[in-house]
Amino acid sequence: MTLLYYLTHLVLALALGFASPTRAESEPHTIDESASSIFDLLKGKPLSMETLVSMMRAQDIVLLGERHDHPAHHLARAQLIQSLACAKCSIIAEHLPAGHQVLFSDSLLGALESAGFDAKGWNWPLHEPLFRAIQLQNITLLGGNISHTLTSDIFRRGKDAIPIDLLKEYNSSPLSDISRKKLDQDLKDGHCGQLSDQFLPPMRLIQRIKDASFAQLLADHTPSLFIAGNGHVRKDYGVPQILAAIAPHLKILSIGFIEQDDWTPESQHILGDLYDVVWISKNNPRSDPCKDFSAPHLKN
Repeated sequence: MTLLYYLTHLVLALALGFASPTRAESEPHTIDESASSIFDLLKGKPLSMETLVSMMRAQDIVLLGERHDHPAHHLARAQLIQSLACAKCSIIAEHLPAGHQVLFSDSLLGALESAGFDAKGWNWPLHEPLFRAIQLQNITLLGGNISHTLTSDIFRRGKDAIPIDLLKEYNSSPLSDISRKKLDQDLKDGHCGQLSDQFLPPMRLIQRIKDASFAQLLADHTPSLFIAGNGHVRKDYGVPQILAAIAPHLKILSIGFIEQDDWTPESQHILGDLYDVVWISKNNPRSDPCKDFSAPHLKN
């Protein structure tokens, strides 16, 4: 997951969960469309869900963001996947380690955990409707995230720790100065201002290698969808930026899932640099993730 949203993911209360996981597997999940809206940032106009699904069908790769702690975002993506009904698609998930495929069984959670899913870390059952929809549609679900071991190794040794195939993708997609500064600021904000400048390069590198892993798998499994935090689906420094460099022939649609407070007249232009489409949901009450945050190991 992106560092920017990791903090809110950690402090999420289980009270925000969905209905019991014993819900009948054949029962589809639905979302109250009146509580959300969809906006095409490229054309500057609202969209219906049906039009959005049609747009998705015309793509090689669709990137579906999320606020990790927002139940409505998982429900919305579940309904989009159900409506898309693309059995030939593959889905690459931030929530699972690369090299693992989910072999669905009677126990959805059991199948996910066998593929490396951290139920506690992802506050199960928050994502249950999303993964249930994937199961019901019989879509191939693959992990895309780099391992904790590789993450730690990159933090310690930098580029020397990067596998050669991911290093190629990384070197092929350098960030502009503006995008790098945006990523650095988001990393600082994600650590409540407690991330010292000396740790920015390794943190930035880890983020970029995660995105290189996602981009590589998406390009290798078209048609494909990507489910991840909003930071990973941003066009300025996320997976779309890498895909544009390594696979410019592919048609890509990036959909950010945001809250009402993020949607203002002033924000439309800014969001247009980040996503092609935004799904706007009601605000999700949450406590301040920085209230008790402490990271002395990341200070000078």
